[in-house]
Amino acid sequence: MLPEFTGNEERRKDRRSSLRQILPSGVPASIHLSSGHSGYVTLGDISRAGACIVRRGLLEVDLNDQVFLSISDYGLFQNVYLSACVKWMTILNQKIRMGLAFTEGPLLPGTILDQYFDRALLAPGSLEA
Repeated sequence: MLPEFTGNEERRKDRRSSLRQILPSGVPASIHLSSGHSGYVTLGDISRAGACIVRRGLLEVDLNDQVFLSISDYGLFQNVYLSACVKWMTILNQKIRMGLAFTEGPLLPGTILDQYFDRALLAPGSLEA
């Protein structure tokens, strides 16, 4: 079982080299483990090199495990299926947060995720609340 971390310890451990985009709450995704198990998760943030996912309840996953992250936009009839490696995990109050690094390199433009990366190009304060 993993130890529980406070927010300060979590921030110190977060050393991403890519600009992350905080996502609107509730962007759904699913994670598929090498054991064949899967579960629904929420994207906390994303970069071209990785993502942070959040799940209420636990998953049987360890550091450095290979997983697949599936993100769908049913309105656009598109999905993205990404291979990733688990880089860090925290568990607090039956909620797990996981840092994933994409294993096939950084995401290139041309996916449904561009809508989140394009937010960085907007002027401050221009995002709708």
